[in-house]
Amino acid sequence: MGYVEQLMAKGEEIVLRSRQHWSALIVSALANALIVILVLVLYNVLLRIEFLKPVEMVLHIAAFVGVVYGLVRFAWDWLRWWSEEYIVTSRRVIQTEGVVNKRTADSSLEKVNDVLLTQTFFGRILGYGDLEIVTGSDVGVNKLTRLRDPIQFKTSMLDAKARLGEEYGEQMREVTDRDVPKLIEELDALRKKGLITEAEFNEKKASLLSQL
Repeated sequence: MGYVEQLMAKGEEIVLRSRQHWSALIVSALANALIVILVLVLYNVLLRIEFLKPVEMVLHIAAFVGVVYGLVRFAWDWLRWWSEEYIVTSRRVIQTEGVVNKRTADSSLEKVNDVLLTQTFFGRILGYGDLEIVTGSDVGVNKLTRLRDPIQFKTSMLDAKARLGEEYGEQMREVTDRDVPKLIEELDALRKKGLITEAEFNEKKASLLSQL
């Protein structure tokens, strides 16, 4: 079971998984390629100069370390890019990042008020953009930069939010007097797991009690 799957609550399903566009690695690739090229050029220039054997050995080692440094640095940036995921589930939007130490932020679909999509000219051509998620609080996922296929991500999130609202509406219509205490207990369990806030719990509890 993957890290993201361990975060899923009972009945929660993954709708879409995405990450940053590959263009987010261009700066790292160019910078580290420049380091490797400069090391190799300097190494070849210095080789033309006659040095004592110990000095040549140091030169070989320094060139090897420089090349390895550039390659390892890019490999680490790639791992960080690959480890950062943006997930739409049937209940929330999750952002997870970190290779060794993991960090996770999420926003409940119920709290999403609006989604702002920004795409530059090159973003439209290459298929990336910035997605800003406007919620009722300052906690959670706010802005996804250089998101791969942001239009699909936005539509998947809005569709999941709509389905969640429909399911909740159907549940509310089917509620009877005897169901209310049970539903309040289930809401309290979600609150304790951190899937809904205290304010959301109180709001839904008041709505259920009003039907008695």
